[in-house]
Amino acid sequence: MASIESAISEQLAQAFTVCIPYELQPGMDQLPSDTRHTLLGELFRLAVQAWQERCLLPRHGPVNLEFLLAGCDVGIELDAPRARLTLVSLIRGRS
Repeated sequence: MASIESAISEQLAQAFTVCIPYELQPGMDQLPSDTRHTLLGELFRLAVQAWQERCLLPRHGPVNLEFLLAGCDVGIELDAPRARLTLVSLIRGRS
């Protein structure tokens, strides 16, 4: 049983972390609920995908990605060596 617990603990320690910096939190809070849920779901989906495909990611330095999602321009930084996905920009489209 202890070996199973340590294996799970090791996997969790290596999983990607999703970071939303404090300065971007007000922008997240102002999004409509469905848009916020869509964005958070996509960030976590990308983190899981990055973990699954970590051997394909650059081992030195972060990768910056930009995309349009639910009417928002989203920028993320994917840092494979640190197993971290960080929201770096969020610009809500004009309604």
